[in-house]
Amino acid sequence: MSGRFNYKILLGENNPLLRYPQLQEAAINEFSIKNYEDASLNDILKNSGMSKGSLYHHFGDKYGLYLAMIDIIIKKKLSYFYPVMRQKVGNSNDFFSSLKEIIKSTMDFMLADERMHHLFNRVMEESDEFRSRLYAFFPYDYSKNFSDYICQAVKSGQIDSRYPPEMVSRIIEILLSNLHKLISGGDPDELISTVNQVVDIIQYGIRSRRPFDLI
Repeated sequence: MSGRFNYKILLGENNPLLRYPQLQEAAINEFSIKNYEDASLNDILKNSGMSKGSLYHHFGDKYGLYLAMIDIIIKKKLSYFYPVMRQKVGNSNDFFSSLKEIIKSTMDFMLADERMHHLFNRVMEESDEFRSRLYAFFPYDYSKNFSDYICQAVKSGQIDSRYPPEMVSRIIEILLSNLHKLISGGDPDELISTVNQVVDIIQYGIRSRRPFDLI
């Protein structure tokens, strides 16, 4: 079935998963706690009430359902992240202040639905081959755009040029993917405080700034 099904019809405004909220709930509940191979299509069908024949008709197979779910999540994440990136990439005069806004947008996305955040992170844990196949369906390359942003900060002297931009970008992405471990709720003051502390650690490190260190 997967060899004949046109997965591209699953993307965008015509994504069939948008018409099946119960299936969407069951899919995100399953995919957000298990990797792709371990996720059970039978459990998703059982919890959504959809028949296997109907799912194959609309999505092709388990991969098609996963792709449709990722399409929804990426668009949701970009609605938080992309406006900030689009504004800041062209103006990197204060990288660390901009980074605070980017991290805040990531936290807002996470708190809107933690399951989406967890599933997006699980994609990062899949094999390179799996992710390459998946990302081929989406024109916006989050990692590349963020790496480009880091490169601008290196060129402007705001990030130490001794460190490869790709490494810096990856370290920050790993940190962003684990933000949920740093907050206990959605209190705005706690979010702002956490964002400021995270960026301060990135900018200044954790070494004690004793008086004689500044001489």
